[in-house]
Amino acid sequence: MTFDEVLDEMNANQEPSESIRFMERLRDTYAPTVEMTKKQYEILASSRNNAVNRVDKVGLLEFMSAYALLDLEIDHLRLMQAWLHPETIKIVDE
Repeated sequence: MTFDEVLDEMNANQEPSESIRFMERLRDTYAPTVEMTKKQYEILASSRNNAVNRVDKVGLLEFMSAYALLDLEIDHLRLMQAWLHPETIKIVDE
């Protein structure tokens, strides 16, 4: 279950509360939305598919190659979160 699914369920069942605000802060901290263009997403997805199930130097090189090609204005930690959790990616216009 994603943070957004939990928040949707909490919002449907009760008035806004401190627990909902807490979940929103957790989402912002641990699953922030990463915005990228469709082309950037395709580069990331291709690199990710090439490196799936690889926890070795080649997998790391795939990630670093994607990071260099994407030219995103985010740090490598946020990109790594998007790499590990692609559901946090939001496609935006170029």
